[in-house]
Amino acid sequence: MSAIFGHPSQLGGPKQDDQTDSRLTDAKARARIDNVIATRALVTAFQPIYSLDTGAVVGAEALTRFVSSPVRPPDTWFAEAATIGRGLDLEFLAMATALHAAGQLPENLYVSVNLSPHACLDPRLSDTLLKSGLPPQRIIIEITEMAAVPEYAPLVLALAELRGSGLRIAVDDAGAGFASMRHILQLQPDLIKLDRSIVSGIDDDRSKRAFGVAMVTFAQETSAELIAEGVETQTELIAVAELGIDSAQGYFLGTPSVSAADWLGWTHLATTRPAPGPPRIGR
Repeated sequence: MSAIFGHPSQLGGPKQDDQTDSRLTDAKARARIDNVIATRALVTAFQPIYSLDTGAVVGAEALTRFVSSPVRPPDTWFAEAATIGRGLDLEFLAMATALHAAGQLPENLYVSVNLSPHACLDPRLSDTLLKSGLPPQRIIIEITEMAAVPEYAPLVLALAELRGSGLRIAVDDAGAGFASMRHILQLQPDLIKLDRSIVSGIDDDRSKRAFGVAMVTFAQETSAELIAEGVETQTELIAVAELGIDSAQGYFLGTPSVSAADWLGWTHLATTRPAPGPPRIGR
């Protein structure tokens, strides 16, 4: 019998080992995420967003930073939380942490917080916003692409209720993929964030500049504000300003910081302003 079917101790061995490994992996992931949520082991870094008309800081994007082992990118933490069914729990913890920290930002700045479409439909959202104590007019919900949107109607309705209170909606990563453009067409956001993949080298790439011109026109036609993300050089800054893009953020203008002292310094005008150039397109 064993010559035909193998030794009984070997029957299904590799498969059982794989299942055991999978369970151990899930258990470790759950322990990590549960610990982060229980101990609130994360902080918020803010990155300034500058007006390209005035050079003044007009807002800040909230970026989650984890202070728990292992050291790894925030996206990895959120992805792992989603695999064990705690994605929304971690999203709302990050959002509540960001809105609490935003109370230390200058009062004239808006704060942009990232949230998945699924989280926008969660009843915890209204409570989290209310508890923050921030005026809705200072809050922007930046819709991420963490999950597909099977049906837009419920999301549009939920966002319409939030907008009714004065809160604004942004769509991230414009130009990076089909999903972001579909978000823009379906959600009609108040702000559109042009992806770093478009901004990078835009000063020396005719195709990227043409796309930028098209997005400026689209934003004007839909009464949206256009923000260039990931500006990392002086020439990129000059280029997006010349195209007529409204605002910009990136390491060239200001790195993310967890220091309230840095945030208070953002009330001043940008030290690096776009150099004079040709007339702004469409302005």
